[in-house]
Amino acid sequence: MTYTWIKRWLAGALATVMLFAICPQKPASASNFTDISGHWAESYINKAVNLGLFSGTTPTTFSPDANMTRAMFVTVLAKYSKEDIQQYTTSQFRDVPADAWYAHAVAWAYSGGIISGTSKNQFSPDSAITREQMATLIVRFANYQRFALPRVRSGKTFSDKSRTADYSLDATYTLYRSGIINGTSSKTFSPTGKATRAQCAVIFCQYDSARKDTSSEDTQVRLVNHRGYNLEAPENTMPAYALSVRKGYDYVETDVQFTKDNVPVLIHDTTIDRTSNGSGKVADLTYGQLQNFDFSYKSNSSDRWAGYEGTKIATFEEFISFCSRNHLHPYIEMKISMTKSQVKTLYNLVKQYNMQYDVTWISFYQSDLLYMKENDAVAPLCLLTNNVNSSAINHAQDLKNGKNSVTIGANTNSLTVSQRATLLRKNIALCVWTVDTLSPVVQYANTSAEAVTTDNITPSDVYDDN
Repeated sequence: MTYTWIKRWLAGALATVMLFAICPQKPASASNFTDISGHWAESYINKAVNLGLFSGTTPTTFSPDANMTRAMFVTVLAKYSKEDIQQYTTSQFRDVPADAWYAHAVAWAYSGGIISGTSKNQFSPDSAITREQMATLIVRFANYQRFALPRVRSGKTFSDKSRTADYSLDATYTLYRSGIINGTSSKTFSPTGKATRAQCAVIFCQYDSARKDTSSEDTQVRLVNHRGYNLEAPENTMPAYALSVRKGYDYVETDVQFTKDNVPVLIHDTTIDRTSNGSGKVADLTYGQLQNFDFSYKSNSSDRWAGYEGTKIATFEEFISFCSRNHLHPYIEMKISMTKSQVKTLYNLVKQYNMQYDVTWISFYQSDLLYMKENDAVAPLCLLTNNVNSSAINHAQDLKNGKNSVTIGANTNSLTVSQRATLLRKNIALCVWTVDTLSPVVQYANTSAEAVTTDNITPSDVYDDN
């Protein structure tokens, strides 16, 4: 044998072994594997194999501690989906040959928005998948399946979060909160660490269990009904909030302003022109004058809601009394910049109905929230913003006193992944508004957001098909 021939023979043998190790094998019985007995993930490996998600690297070995490649991981995702992926033949990745055993899976995952590649034109199929990549793809897969991940424990950012990429920090937080993934220790996640085949088998088994479990209210995202169920009744009116109850909401949002004679009423605009048959500024009209108008008009329309003709403007006290009786948690937007006395009036009404610990105070005006904090040091506060910039973050930090909960309420039209990561790094909780399509609601349910404000997506829309 010449030296050149030996080198060629060794290269060919090695290629054959590698091909056998990474290519999907025929479904195997986990009992055939000689390398998993006593392994910490043995039971999970058995389940993953029985689910048809994993095969061995040889007929008798599973290689539990070997790295899981990106191609392998996407192939398992495709298997779990149970979709016919043969129809997916095109992806933009130059390093995914059309005849590769994983080509259909990669094309399917790219088409579904589950993967985006390691660069614009590269997928890196043979690279070991990292733990942060694994978490990100699982969350994207849940979004693809319209599966709102359960919230079985508090979310967590680990001590090595500075080494976690912005694109994946929210996903690791979310997946940990779902109970599907743990850290590599109580304090570390090891985001860039390579995920093993055993670890991936565990993740898929945990995902499968979560998928099959029935969700309960305490494991669901807060869906906050915006201005009551205003798709079928006049916004910010008592009939709209009665519909919220019938639709299954536990959280509702309302807007509060003061009349000329200092009565707090529910209305969004500073004038009554859009939602009533009258005109004028709320602050220039007395409550008695407002009682003369019909508030059954639709938004941005001269039409009225059929069956609700003659609806009166609701007082804040009526609303709080209703929430108390129906066990609703209101998100109360102080719609204008208020005086300290006006904020005190609102707080006293809430306290009168023993609701002070079952409300969240929200406002675009930091001063309103500072006044509320003076009334109650533990009052939950939410600073609304159209842009999560350094100014908004600093204002939210200033509202904290070590006793209260403070969130930023962000407009989803301008909210980015990097901004969500920044809030997590600074330990500021997030709420988002206003999301009115099912898929985006599920996607935000699968983020660090504590609450999603919506006009029309109900809890049953999100969770009944889980």
